[in-house]
Amino acid sequence: MHPGCQSVLQHRVLPGNSEGSDEHVRYSLSFRKFKSDITLPVANHGRESSSQQNATLTPVTLLLGDSFLARLDSSRLGKSKKTVLNLAKGGSRIPGTVRCVDEFCNNIDNRIYLVDQIFLSIGTNDIRYCRNGVSHLKGNLFGLIRHIKYSFPKAKIFCQSLLPLPVTFANRNYVIRNVLDFNRLLYHVCSHERVYIINVFGSFLLHGLRNPRLFPNSNNDIHPNSRGLAVLARFYINRIHNRQFDPFSPN
Repeated sequence: MHPGCQSVLQHRVLPGNSEGSDEHVRYSLSFRKFKSDITLPVANHGRESSSQQNATLTPVTLLLGDSFLARLDSSRLGKSKKTVLNLAKGGSRIPGTVRCVDEFCNNIDNRIYLVDQIFLSIGTNDIRYCRNGVSHLKGNLFGLIRHIKYSFPKAKIFCQSLLPLPVTFANRNYVIRNVLDFNRLLYHVCSHERVYIINVFGSFLLHGLRNPRLFPNSNNDIHPNSRGLAVLARFYINRIHNRQFDPFSPN
């Protein structure tokens, strides 16, 4: 089984609509393998020097992207066994994450690190104003993944799917449809680029609806509550510390 590249990887929720005018919106999602002949230029800067790729460097895990990752405690994720740097920022979009990668690579203080894992949460702030769909984000998403791969050639890359959002998010009903479409797009890009997907979407649903136990009572708050953050953190702890997740591992 290849990362993010299964012949058929389905996650189905109870049948229903992907759009609606109130909070009682059912999600229905299916991930399938896509073919793509898209080729984009690879980023040409920020690559780790060969002097960094030796045993004297400190292995480090990077968290990149938006507030869903920014709210996680890096020290608890590392469990005193792994160095985790949380570079995620609330409100981040795809272009901002590219700049974050460049800033890290250009900072001389970071030469003590060998980045071996990267976790990415992106898309929520990109889709909120996409009234006509999310297909135009494909090029930016390809460019971001390829930029990260080029900048950190030794790293395993994990991309988190979007969480279900309330229909009241940004007062735009089309956001629900955009969540589903972006998750399909993310699977398509990760499958093509052979990077891993962390599919957290279904774990935040209850009977096909956004699980109210994992989110605040306010319909305007998109972020998980403390219980929901614990669910999200568990995904990352398992990936950071569980080597068996890598299907290419010789072990």
